[in-house]
Amino acid sequence: MKVVKKINHNVVLIDDGGIEKIAMGKGIGFSAVVNQLFDPTLADKFFTLDSKEKTKMFSEMAAQIPIEFIEFSEEIIQLISKRIASPLDSNIYIALTDHIYFAIQRQKEDSQVTAIMLPEMKLLYPDEYTTAREVVSLINQRYNTELGANEIGFITMHIINAELGEQNSLNSLKILEITKTILQDLEKIYGYRFNKESLTYHRLMIHIKFLTKRLIYQEESPTENIGFFTNTFKESKPYQTAFAIKKMIEEKFHLAVQENEVIYLAIHLARIQK
Repeated sequence: MKVVKKINHNVVLIDDGGIEKIAMGKGIGFSAVVNQLFDPTLADKFFTLDSKEKTKMFSEMAAQIPIEFIEFSEEIIQLISKRIASPLDSNIYIALTDHIYFAIQRQKEDSQVTAIMLPEMKLLYPDEYTTAREVVSLINQRYNTELGANEIGFITMHIINAELGEQNSLNSLKILEITKTILQDLEKIYGYRFNKESLTYHRLMIHIKFLTKRLIYQEESPTENIGFFTNTFKESKPYQTAFAIKKMIEEKFHLAVQENEVIYLAIHLARIQK
């Protein structure tokens, strides 16, 4: 291991066989000399991110934030990883650490920032929301703060972003908005509220979230053979409803919806009717 850059007294950027890592530990920067060997036993922790850009961003952040917050954020991220089944993008080490530190500073400065779409997050991302609530409770216990519902919303958004590999919230919020609109339109068409606790509804919601994600990111939709669906099926209420949703998405959100997406949505709607 060789020293690439001394970030501050507690953080050093090192090269380990061609892989850049962030070494952290109290006082390790005092003895660090650029291009000289680094003793790994001096460090308490090493961070390895999946790109040089992210490593650079993390090192810049580490230079400005006390090491205790970075270590606390790592504990939080490990907790999130245990609670959430989906893999998390390494950018969460940057975004969430930065957010937690400044959330605590805002609290101290008595400044409030309002989160948006809290009900939608709770409905569409229940695991992420529940985990975020646990995270906020831990922050309040550790730092004697009184962060509340708004902060739960922000932490939920960071978890969703990490699942999607997003570095900002724009697309994540768009997915929330479109998913919410589709579900609202479906309830209007059917004339009743869906049972949010049912397995069928849960499957429908997951399908719509991934449908929306495919549309926003312009990903390939499922390519299974759909030729066996008859004209009779296309005259059914589930298909007609799915087609109405297709038109709404294209008109309101200007996203093209392919025919196979309509059919797969119709299949889920047929299940929810039963």
